[in-house]
Amino acid sequence: MKYGKFDPLELFLSNKKTMKNNERLLIIKLIKLFKKMYGIIVSNPNNDNNYSKRTIKNIVQYLEAELTNDTLRYEELVSEVAKQYKSMFPPRGGLSEFYIWDDSYEVRYTSNHEYEQIKSQIEAILSKYM
Repeated sequence: MKYGKFDPLELFLSNKKTMKNNERLLIIKLIKLFKKMYGIIVSNPNNDNNYSKRTIKNIVQYLEAELTNDTLRYEELVSEVAKQYKSMFPPRGGLSEFYIWDDSYEVRYTSNHEYEQIKSQIEAILSKYM
């Protein structure tokens, strides 16, 4: 049933954008950071982090789908991602004990520093919701 010139469903669908542009940019940044983190974890076979790899893949898919669909409020989306992220850092195991090993001190230091920077940036975005 139409009301005047507008169909309520069409109006709802046209206004369904729930995220602001700056929030969308933060989501895009999170996606990039999680992809970098995934690349680092996968490239270090000395660590068994299958749960973390699956979780990161799920987070990226979830964020990408929400960027396309835009059905959740930013707070709801980031809160859910924060829960999933936090689950990868139990008191023992998981990414709590992840480190990058290389025989070269310089490579090891640089790689671990880069990984820590990625974690810090992710946590800065998610901190309000963790």
